[in-house]
Amino acid sequence: MDCQFCTEFTARTSTTRVITETPGGWVLLPTIGTLTPGYCLFMPLAHLDAAADVNPADLERVEAETEQMRTLIQARYGPVILAEHGPRDCELGASCCSHCHLHLIPVPDPDAVGAAYERTGGPGLRLTSMADLPAVADGSYLYLSTRPGEHHYWPSAGFVRQFVRRVCADQFGIGDLFDWRDHPFTENHERTLAELSADLRHTDAA
Repeated sequence: MDCQFCTEFTARTSTTRVITETPGGWVLLPTIGTLTPGYCLFMPLAHLDAAADVNPADLERVEAETEQMRTLIQARYGPVILAEHGPRDCELGASCCSHCHLHLIPVPDPDAVGAAYERTGGPGLRLTSMADLPAVADGSYLYLSTRPGEHHYWPSAGFVRQFVRRVCADQFGIGDLFDWRDHPFTENHERTLAELSADLRHTDAA
């Protein structure tokens, strides 16, 4: 499979953009198209299409690790939403990539992000945890957590590609710059890598 992330993770060097790697084999890295400082992806090193492809027991660990990443980011940048556009069975839906990636995005108003999802897809299905995803996701889907302990699911029908990026870009007043292919926001990317890496080093030394 020709996957840009698998290629990147296999060829990691001292110049890697990975901020940290968990014991479970997931990595945190600033995304290309860092709309705002602190915008990161949390991803498995092994190729998986979506979080819903992880078995529920392992997904509980992934959820705990994801919340650690959210805590790290929001300590510096403020409230952070967690979102996924999950493809299933080669159906991308609202996603642009078939390697599982969870978006961690600092935003001014998490509730406004949730409201944007509801305007497009209705109220969605409230889950008790991320570990519920394998049981409910029977096609491509959107997952959103506006704050720790809140989990919502929508089928992807009606949601456009890069939906969460469009919504967040609108909050930042840069709605036309949502597409990561055209707008990499290199300065934000480099700042995120440097600042979060330094925060982790400080935490480890404490």
